[in-house]
Amino acid sequence: MFKYRLISIASFLSIILMVCSGPAQSQVIPAPEEIVGFKVGADYHLITYDQAIDYLKKVASVSDRIKLQEMGKTTLGLPMYYAVISSPGNLAELEKYRDIMKRISLARGLGPEEAARLSREGKAVVYIDGGLHASECAPAQHLVQLAYDLVSARDEKTLKILDEVICLLVFANPDGMNMLAEWYHRNVGTPFEVSPLPYLYHYYAGHDNNRDSYLANLKETQHITRLVNQEWYPVILYNHHQTAPFPARIWIPPNSEPTNPNVHPLIVRWQNLIGSAMGAAFDYEGKEGAISRIFFDTWYPGYVTQVVDSHNIISILTETALYRYATPRFYTVRDFPAEYQDLTMSAFYPSPWKGGWWRLRDAVDYCLTASKAVLEVAAKYRQELLFNKYKMASEVMARFQKEPPYAWIIPRAQGDPGNLALLMNRMILLGIEVYEAQEDFSCDGIAYPKGTLVIPMSQPFALFAKNMLEEQRYPDLRKYPDLWQGLVQSKKIEGSPLEAYDMMGWTLSYQFNLKVQAAGSPVTVKMNRLPEVTPPAGKVEGSGTAAFLIDHGQNASFTAMNRILKQKGKIAWAKKSFSYDGQNYPEGTIIASSVGRDFMEKLARELGLKIQACASRPTAEVAEVRAPRLGVYQSWVAVEDEGWTRFVLDEHEFSYKSLHDADIRAGNLAAQYDTIVIPDHYAPELLLNGYRKGDMPPDYVGGLTPRGVNNLKEFVRQGGTLVFLNTSCNLATGEFKPAVRNILEKAKRDEFNCSGSILLAEFDRSHPVAYGMDGLQPLVFAESCAFDVFPSFDQKNSPRIVAKYAGDNLLLSGWIYGEKLIQQKAAIVEVPQEKGRLILLGFPVQFRAQSRGTFKLLFNSIFYGTIR
Repeated sequence: MFKYRLISIASFLSIILMVCSGPAQSQVIPAPEEIVGFKVGADYHLITYDQAIDYLKKVASVSDRIKLQEMGKTTLGLPMYYAVISSPGNLAELEKYRDIMKRISLARGLGPEEAARLSREGKAVVYIDGGLHASECAPAQHLVQLAYDLVSARDEKTLKILDEVICLLVFANPDGMNMLAEWYHRNVGTPFEVSPLPYLYHYYAGHDNNRDSYLANLKETQHITRLVNQEWYPVILYNHHQTAPFPARIWIPPNSEPTNPNVHPLIVRWQNLIGSAMGAAFDYEGKEGAISRIFFDTWYPGYVTQVVDSHNIISILTETALYRYATPRFYTVRDFPAEYQDLTMSAFYPSPWKGGWWRLRDAVDYCLTASKAVLEVAAKYRQELLFNKYKMASEVMARFQKEPPYAWIIPRAQGDPGNLALLMNRMILLGIEVYEAQEDFSCDGIAYPKGTLVIPMSQPFALFAKNMLEEQRYPDLRKYPDLWQGLVQSKKIEGSPLEAYDMMGWTLSYQFNLKVQAAGSPVTVKMNRLPEVTPPAGKVEGSGTAAFLIDHGQNASFTAMNRILKQKGKIAWAKKSFSYDGQNYPEGTIIASSVGRDFMEKLARELGLKIQACASRPTAEVAEVRAPRLGVYQSWVAVEDEGWTRFVLDEHEFSYKSLHDADIRAGNLAAQYDTIVIPDHYAPELLLNGYRKGDMPPDYVGGLTPRGVNNLKEFVRQGGTLVFLNTSCNLATGEFKPAVRNILEKAKRDEFNCSGSILLAEFDRSHPVAYGMDGLQPLVFAESCAFDVFPSFDQKNSPRIVAKYAGDNLLLSGWIYGEKLIQQKAAIVEVPQEKGRLILLGFPVQFRAQSRGTFKLLFNSIFYGTIR
């Protein structure tokens, strides 16, 4: 009886406590293990994306703290969901709080008093994602646990978060999350349990899905960009990763140097504050091994994080420790690098990790601590965060009303109007306001016609536009040791300059080969804001159907060629310039025939091309071009460049087959292919040897092998065209023995260093590979090649230089060390060999699907393989 009364009183008190401590759930919230069958972070188990969404849907059906929303479809067609978690009252008024965030973020028409009122009334929107890099498993797994914790908990701290914060939880790479879990579960308990994926964990981009953010080529990036820059305007964007510098257990802000200058200083201050709050949380909870200010910088803006810094959103990156997937690993101090074995305490590593077991659940717990620390900061400083967002936007707008650049001026007359429209529309997607001049005007002594595009800098995200369109000048950190070393007596650094984590120069106008002008004085012209930029309407001019002339300089022209050939039409390229009907046409002009006018008019409209119809076939020396039988080498040592190559080929409607090692080792290639492309592959030994036996399941072992290389040689001897991209050229120079040498293959860092910049090159426009190029044009240089070409007595088989690096004004954007070594050296070489040829494209012509001004070098090389 007494026991029964105690239980009753306890039950009554627990009910009262539930009522008083927060809104009641309609049903008990199921824990993740009740739905997926194991605890989050359990050894040897990974939750798939499908399981995660199924779980969250079940939670949303019984909880008033969570809503699931779809943002679009992934590359492979999965619905891409995100969760919105907050208090029931906040969820009932989401549109109100989204509108407040938008008004504060754009800051237009707001004075400080109104902004302060909105900051008091609004909620702090915080974006947290996981799984962008699918092999870094813990971040995506932790989202499931975090959702459960936020939805089910009733403690005071969580309730405050729910009241003050609207949390967006985003699975950033659903396709990859499924791929990785399926691969791992297939191999658990076998010798290949921790073997790497033999294919990219994003269908096109792999690891480079975190290099896509400033251009948003990928569907997933576009969805996230729209969510962040057009719908929610969060105060904080937290992007989880899992590659902490060993033996640290997690890397947290402050960041390393260099710092990108195109951010408001408050962004950096808040990043440091949040990083300190994270560090304090780890030490309070006894989680050792949080390290800062090493390895990860904020210079390159292509990451999910850095792209939002110039949108006045506080980006947070962390890198939690990873072994492999969900397999545990035990470490001793003897496993540590020598400099960490004495467990020295430091300002940015105050609680060194001492070793022990490291499990997926440990990584999940570190992610949870970090995410909750971010949410607690957002809850505590809600009003300050919102008002600071307004303050940053208003100060940026005011700054560029009184200092240059006052605007970016973009003429409509460009070599490739499609490239212009694409770049402007991606800028619009990323929150940039683009205008069109309604009358002629002049600025800085230059006259511009009506219709010229203008990006005024008096807009809230102006720093992003500046970051994309200006030339980068990478800082030489050797000059500023006091800024970054953190020592009482700074130490002078000798040798080549210190590198960034990624690219050092990325100017998009150069990558697109567009003419853009910074306004040094205010632009005073009547302008209309454009919701979208469209290229000039495509059309067919002239009469007749004997032939149709198409400009070779536009990327859309290659899509047109592919469509014409699929319709059984004919294509030829003019080998020399010619005249037709009083108009001059350059070498490379595309001459289409055996197609109807209706088809060509439809083609012109859809692709925005200006096409000239001919009543009679022009008198021109031509080379006939066929639909290429194309193979693209796909190593089981998956590389991002191969995926991007497929992306640009698919985008321009090329037909191709992915070739694996076994296909090439099987031989008989000339009977099946005209052109084979070897993507950038870091090192010849990886191409040749692939994975060793025992490191991977048998189907994925080995590379091209000497047999495969001999088959590629035979393919060339029989008339095939073999195209090498960037560093894969080293395989060509090493195995095919052309009269060409890459002078950078063995160059030391203190002799030459240019790991990612924009350089200037000269192109031989009479060569088919360079048809449609300008005589001088920018290119991306990323650990690339520069060739010495040796003379040959055999003129027929003598190498021919298609492009060479400029002598003067070589560096356009970024940084280069030892530039004299490559000035006037060959960048692209054609090497005839018997009936076929090698084409060495010594730099990444299709770099991350961003360097659109040089795509045609790859496309020309592919079609060139069909010319006999």
